[in-house]
Order: sequence, then structure tokens, then C-alpha cells
Amino acid sequence: MYKHIAPSYLYPLPSGVLVHPCRLILKDGSLMWKHALLSHNNSLSLPYTEAHEAHIIKTAQRIEELNAWVSQELEPWECLQPVKWYDPNDQELSQGIAVYMNHVVHSNDFVYSELQKHILEHEVLEQRDPYLFFKRC
Repeated sequence: MYKHIAPSYLYPLPSGVLVHPCRLILKDGSLMWKHALLSHNNSLSLPYTEAHEAHIIKTAQRIEELNAWVSQELEPWECLQPVKWYDPNDQELSQGIAVYMNHVVHSNDFVYSELQKHILEHEVLEQRDPYLFFKRC
């Protein structure tokens, strides 16, 4: 699949899959593996278990769903943008079910007020300056 990319550029996931950081987590989505695994687009944290990998994928799916509520009529790259997601050294982010994010175009106040209507009872959405914090489960 990646025959023209040096293997050193691919991330090995616990499931055995090798992914390029710019590969989309979900087909037809906007979130890439680099959003989940690179904190502030800098330090790399690979998931330790397949469960963490699955949590990242399910969280990406939910962020994509929430993005649809605040990014209608915008370009695909004008969306919710994770800033810090998976970090095994951070208790809050160690399972892949929580993410700090901002919207590329809209203010946190606007996004928070729009998304609050769509947050499920087992989810959390909070404003934590300068980010929005989302957690599922």
C-alpha cells in the first residue's frame, strides 16, 4: 500500500497496521492520525494497546459527527482541529477517549454553545481556555 514511502515514516499501531501520519482515521473524514498521536504536532505517542487504538477511532468518529453541526457550509479544512489527544503520560488523555481542540474558524464560545445541544449524556464538553475539552464514555 505504501510502496513509495519509506517505512520509517509510518506509525506502527497495536493492531499491526502501519499508517502514515497524514492518513485519515476515518474514510471521508477530516482527522488524520497525526492529530491523534502528535501532541501540538510535536511529540509522538503511539497507542500501547488495541483498545486505545479503537478508542481513538471511535472518538474520531464522534468528533466528525460533532463537526458536522458547527462546520456546515464551510470548507472541509475549516473544522474542529485537535490540539492534544492521545498521551499515555497524561491521566486525562491516556486512553484516547478525550481530546483538547479548537475550531479553525469559529470561536470556542460559539462552538461550545452549538455543540452543547448535541452532547450525549455519557459525554463531556467543557471550555478550558484556550481550548474546548471533549470526552466520551
